[in-house]
Amino acid sequence: MSQVDVAINVYGKPHQTAVTLMSLLKHSGAHIGRIHITLEKRQPFGAEFGTLLSMLGARATIHQPPFWFGVRPQRSKWLMHWSAYRRSLRYQHAWETSRAPYLFVTHNDVLHNADILGAMLKAINGHVAVGPVGQCWNCPAAFAKKCSPERFTTYRPGYAEWQQLVERFPGPRAAHYDRVVDPQQPWPLPECRINEWSMLVDLQRARPLTMPHGKAVPLGALYGLDIGTQWFHDVFNAGATVEHFAIAPYANHAWASSTGGGHAALSDKAVYDAEEARALEYLRTHHPEMVTSTYR
Repeated sequence: MSQVDVAINVYGKPHQTAVTLMSLLKHSGAHIGRIHITLEKRQPFGAEFGTLLSMLGARATIHQPPFWFGVRPQRSKWLMHWSAYRRSLRYQHAWETSRAPYLFVTHNDVLHNADILGAMLKAINGHVAVGPVGQCWNCPAAFAKKCSPERFTTYRPGYAEWQQLVERFPGPRAAHYDRVVDPQQPWPLPECRINEWSMLVDLQRARPLTMPHGKAVPLGALYGLDIGTQWFHDVFNAGATVEHFAIAPYANHAWASSTGGGHAALSDKAVYDAEEARALEYLRTHHPEMVTSTYR
């Protein structure tokens, strides 16, 4: 059995999704078993995925959730007890059904240029997960130069110190911190997470900690400041550890974007079309077999 299954959530961007998976298979295919695709029941701009799915064939498992959450927060008690609701989260169906020891979680706008899975498998080494840590670009502790992805485990301020940091270096999301920070357990800090656009999870360590088996809110749930921040907080406070892994030598997230992120394209068709055109050009050059008159 291959060591790694892949979990990818697909909401639009068929060309970028194809680049993500084809480039990952090119460089890390030897490690990969199944590709679990959560194909959201709503799709923007008439996105279709027939060509990609036919190319992947039996390797792909397609899950179309009964619920579409978008960016709405979820109810924690329903996550624990209602499997259809919980498995409508972007990665949870793969999380619960994969038979591989490791699950690689990726966004559908990542270009891989080296064997990221081979490197991550060497780095995981007893951790619950490896991947790029931080949303430090939003965090008062980073603005104060007290914390970084490489040293976030050693900087653990109490609640009073955290409040002082927010007052001096508020950052763009400071208005939300009172809502999500527990004064009794303020660490990990609210911006802290493994960014799930490129993240390898040890399922044997993660599943017992995570709903429905443990208390940690699932990785794909918006139940904190951002996707995955509550899971990160919960597994750390349950005694697990993660390893920061810089992906730059292996992959480029939001590579087709002119804004440095993927969200803008989902509400602006001009931005969306420009990104998809860049991805289509990549496919024409590197995977011409995928570019047909029916690929849209």
